[in-house]
Amino acid sequence: MSRFVSLMYHNLEQDPANRYSLPVEAFEQQVAWLKAEGYVIEGFPELEARLARGVFPERYVVMTFDDGHRSNLRAAEILSRVGVRATFFLTRDFCRHNPAFLRDGEIRELASLCSVGGHGVTHAPLSRLDAAQARAELAESKAWLEDVTGRPVTTMSAPGGFINRAVLRQARDLGYTLVGNSVEWWNEPYIVNAERLVNRVAIWQGMPPGLFARIVRHDARYLRARRLRAGALELPRRALPLRLYHGLSQALYRLRNVAPGKQVSW
Repeated sequence: MSRFVSLMYHNLEQDPANRYSLPVEAFEQQVAWLKAEGYVIEGFPELEARLARGVFPERYVVMTFDDGHRSNLRAAEILSRVGVRATFFLTRDFCRHNPAFLRDGEIRELASLCSVGGHGVTHAPLSRLDAAQARAELAESKAWLEDVTGRPVTTMSAPGGFINRAVLRQARDLGYTLVGNSVEWWNEPYIVNAERLVNRVAIWQGMPPGLFARIVRHDARYLRARRLRAGALELPRRALPLRLYHGLSQALYRLRNVAPGKQVSW
């Protein structure tokens, strides 16, 4: 079975202040490139089916979106037009209380085009919560999304990538069968099948086409650099107040050669 990369998006907007906000045109270009290169693009339910069968195409990517921004519906429509799937992980309180995020009717429309999964109630860092708080985030997120869509919810992603073995066990106990993290590395199907945990690589604003291609092709040099960055952040991630941790993460992000907001062509 071939290794594969799972791509992690957030929203499709022209917002230079948000490093994870991509213009619609950039996303369309990335999808068109994947299709032209012969990649099969799927979400978590399709990945689960492949894990059960043990059969993967040679060129394969899993696509996900986190948080539930209203532009996610536009993304699902773009994907549906070209016959591909993705999974959208939604945070309950964002969708309930923030007008920039999906409302119930939009969530149902989204679920008719692609699959949806949980992303917590409040976007809290699950591995920093006590067991009861983490369980409530997992359970209430699942119950809310099942109520909105009328469908079982069996997949989720960890907000901010804050997950550990205890949280993963709780997720499994509550009926989640596949969990996305924020570990920027490729996936080996046999490992995903055993651990039920999917590594995901963040796609950021202004990403050059050549770098996007390297990620999809499992470029070890880039992904190793991302792992080194993550390693440098691991102790602060565990110990610092979240505000200081996110400030440090932003500072490391600004060290990239391509600044947020800079547009590139395909």
